[in-house]
Amino acid sequence: MSELALTKDNSATTSASLAESDAKGRGCDDTAWALKRDWTDHAFQDGAESNRLLLQGFENGLVACLQRSWSRASGLNALPEARQFWRDGAESDNVLERAMAPLEVVKMPSTDVRAAVLRDPEVLGSALDMVGAYLKNYAVDKAAAVIETVLPFCLERGCLWKAKALSHLATVRMKQARAGEALETLRQLEALAKELPDVEANDEHWAFWETLYRNLGWAYSALNHDGEAMACIQKAIDVKEKVGKPASWFDLWDLGRMKAAQALKADEADLITSSQAVVTKALWLHRDAEPRDLVMRAKIWHSVGECSFALGFLADGRRRGDSVNSPAVSSKACAHYKKALKCFKESHSLFRKTEGRHNALTGLEAQGVAWTFMKLGQPEESKPYLLDALETLAGQQSGWGDGESEAPALLQAMQIADCILEAHRRTDDRDGLPKYFDAMEKLCANASSRVRVSEEQVAAYEKMVSSCSMVMTASGTDEGTTAGQRLLQRYLRGKAVTGQAKLCNEVMMSLRDGGLGDPAIAREHLSPEMVALTRMLAEAQGIGGR
Repeated sequence: MSELALTKDNSATTSASLAESDAKGRGCDDTAWALKRDWTDHAFQDGAESNRLLLQGFENGLVACLQRSWSRASGLNALPEARQFWRDGAESDNVLERAMAPLEVVKMPSTDVRAAVLRDPEVLGSALDMVGAYLKNYAVDKAAAVIETVLPFCLERGCLWKAKALSHLATVRMKQARAGEALETLRQLEALAKELPDVEANDEHWAFWETLYRNLGWAYSALNHDGEAMACIQKAIDVKEKVGKPASWFDLWDLGRMKAAQALKADEADLITSSQAVVTKALWLHRDAEPRDLVMRAKIWHSVGECSFALGFLADGRRRGDSVNSPAVSSKACAHYKKALKCFKESHSLFRKTEGRHNALTGLEAQGVAWTFMKLGQPEESKPYLLDALETLAGQQSGWGDGESEAPALLQAMQIADCILEAHRRTDDRDGLPKYFDAMEKLCANASSRVRVSEEQVAAYEKMVSSCSMVMTASGTDEGTTAGQRLLQRYLRGKAVTGQAKLCNEVMMSLRDGGLGDPAIAREHLSPEMVALTRMLAEAQGIGGR
């Protein structure tokens, strides 16, 4: 399952560690704005609507800051209302660009005003603070738009501005599943810090180096460079030990989950068990140290559950021809899956309470609950969680990758579509399939707009689209068949490459011309080999009749 937590927010330790060095060359006001993070530091744990209203209020504060700066730069006492200059649909665009739309009517060259505004420390500091608030709410598109706008102006300034901007950029790239770019950005941050001898040598800056090495470890882990990842995590711990700081719950969680992931790759159940004990200790330590931090508690519950899920997978063995959604057979595996279910449900409940039903964290946890129900042979119980997970991915901004590295959101989407097919096949429930249609259409549109399909991604992308098409077709209705055909035509990019997508195309062509129910028609349109494959697929997915 995909990793929940991406990068630990580095801006707080970056700011505290570098502020003194940077302040030597700049005024106190400049440093104060660079250190601004009251929006970022808000807990955002009161539910989706409350979080949305808070973000809106913070955006309004940023716009007001921009308005003041424009007035100073342009010499105008008042600017026109920005909304009248917005393009259709601009509400989802970059808040900075929206707010600066009135520059078109300013008499001095708009590029000069724009540069003056974006060099204003109050604007820059508020914009960076807004990025942090966006990231906490997985508003990744908005966070990316703002950080990419202000980055050149931050890089013109002192090391504190550079460090904070680079830290935010790395976090954005990690949430986008662009780990290679995140790693490059973190290396730039490391080089920047090493240019300051007092920062590199002075133990007072241990928190900066501890967080930097930890984030480097997470970036390497996302790139499947396990050796480098563990080395960086060990460096983070060594930095703390050097100044007499004991291991924290975060250290235990980080080490435990990373070792468990490596153990799963090597099929080492004993190491997963020992790693789970470390993560569980982190869970109780965190509960005692941070009793109000429900989001982090939910993340650790997820990690404990992942260990139990992995142990269930290993205990059941890998049987030839089994689907990943096939129910567990052994009692030992079922016991592990029951523990995993308890953990995932606890995590999902906390995320839903604090982040809302369709936050990326909540959606991923819903998928974990659904998958575990499938492994326990309870497909009916999985259905509401599958719908929640699907609806979340349909609007999700994070995890789609850069076309070169793994795209967790794409793999999630593919697995959810397959799980839906399997759950409804096992329960002989065609009538329940139409409720997924709208979300699947939106999912394919979202993925199509975000995924740059390379050779590495084409199989997952085509399987996602074709599986969604098959869900629609499996409903057994004319509307479902038409919707499935339209989905393939709209979102399969050019000629299908993978076997499943080709097969799905041929199935749709057969249905359009008379349906698979008539063998003669199927033989007319398909080769004998494809007829046999189509029959097998139709029976497996419940397309060929009850």
